[in-house]
Amino acid sequence: MFNAVKRIAGSAPIWAWIVMVVCAVVLVVGLIVSSNRTAPTSDAAAAMTPTSSTPLEQPATLAFMEDAKAHAAEPRTIVLLGDSTGAARDGWAPKVGTAISQTLQRPMATKFWNTTTNDYGAMVGLGDGPNGPIGFWNGSASGKDANYALENLDKMIPADASPDLIMLNFGHTQDPKTALAEQLQPLVAQLRKEYPNADLVAIKQSPAQGKNTGEVTAGFASAMDAEGIQVIDVYSAFPTDDASLAPLLKDTVNPSPAGQQIWTTTVLKAFEVQA
Repeated sequence: MFNAVKRIAGSAPIWAWIVMVVCAVVLVVGLIVSSNRTAPTSDAAAAMTPTSSTPLEQPATLAFMEDAKAHAAEPRTIVLLGDSTGAARDGWAPKVGTAISQTLQRPMATKFWNTTTNDYGAMVGLGDGPNGPIGFWNGSASGKDANYALENLDKMIPADASPDLIMLNFGHTQDPKTALAEQLQPLVAQLRKEYPNADLVAIKQSPAQGKNTGEVTAGFASAMDAEGIQVIDVYSAFPTDDASLAPLLKDTVNPSPAGQQIWTTTVLKAFEVQA
């Protein structure tokens, strides 16, 4: 054995020995650290403190941003399912996409759902950057409800898409006589079945003019909380009296440019991104 070591020593260049020594040191240190992690003494365990103040559970929007920053090269996918309030091509949804793209320095492209063809239209760029791309499927369907999204789910979320975050934006097209959370339940159940790794976020929509939308959305946030679904409260960012609400709507439901800005700011706040 000694002669063999001498032969290796005689034939190996000096840099090789340096590498071997460094590797040996790293290996020993790694084994020590590993053993301390897997089998700490009671004294050591008592002295251990958390390395981060981040809570174990956090809103899905913030988890998305942190994960996207931590794994910058990996692609990400966002899906928005909802009604006309998120369908405008110059509305809050693409503006949110652009702001997220700029914050994460990731290229982002979106497609808008077409209710005439029951399919997506052409791809539209929302931003650029050196990191991994984000695909933003905007399945907002004017005049349609959650059942429509459920019926077209296989096309709204294509087979080659693996969503990380799914946002639900329903309310105005739903039955006002039935609790909103109850109406979303079949869609939520199917999404969790097909995309167990995706986080769900529900948007509490802005008020409608001439209607008591507070009754329709009553209990919605608490019901979603009970389901473990984050709620973005756009409703509370708007006034509820018709006179103040009128300039923020282009009709009785859909936001005007000023209303779109309130939507954008409120949704981006949930991502901790500035408008």
